[in-house]
Amino acid sequence: MKNIFVKNLMIIVLIFLSIGCFGVFNELEVYGETNGWTNSNNSWRYYSGPSIQTGWCKDKGNWYYLDDNGMIKTGWIKSEGKWYYLDPRTGKMLTGWIEEKGKWHYLNSSGEMITGWLEYNGNLYYLNTSGVMVKDVYVGSYYLGPDGAWKEGSINKK
Repeated sequence: MKNIFVKNLMIIVLIFLSIGCFGVFNELEVYGETNGWTNSNNSWRYYSGPSIQTGWCKDKGNWYYLDDNGMIKTGWIKSEGKWYYLDPRTGKMLTGWIEEKGKWHYLNSSGEMITGWLEYNGNLYYLNTSGVMVKDVYVGSYYLGPDGAWKEGSINKK
């Protein structure tokens, strides 16, 4: 009877030690010398050595933004007074024309949202203060067609 008790006690101790070691190894994987992306709580973090990165992070030629907890951000963000759009699936900073909810925005080569007049491929466009391309409307004496481009020779008859 004493042998069975000791045997069961040893099995329980080994199980607890195994669970404890697994947790330590798991923490070492996340908090040890790691470089690159790690999935944590269904979000991505970028590590450089033992440190979690925050703010702007460049990886393989693409820019990402990580919040104060190191979690990757997506969608619209405001950084240093400028608006940027990060891909909703990957978090990668986008540039060029993007369509969101049926509205067109233009992000320059630095990813900043543009407002005001924009010359693009020989056409003039106007993006309002929210960065949305306006269309089928007069801006001053300039008529912007259904595609948002200024129609040369158009005159506001008001």
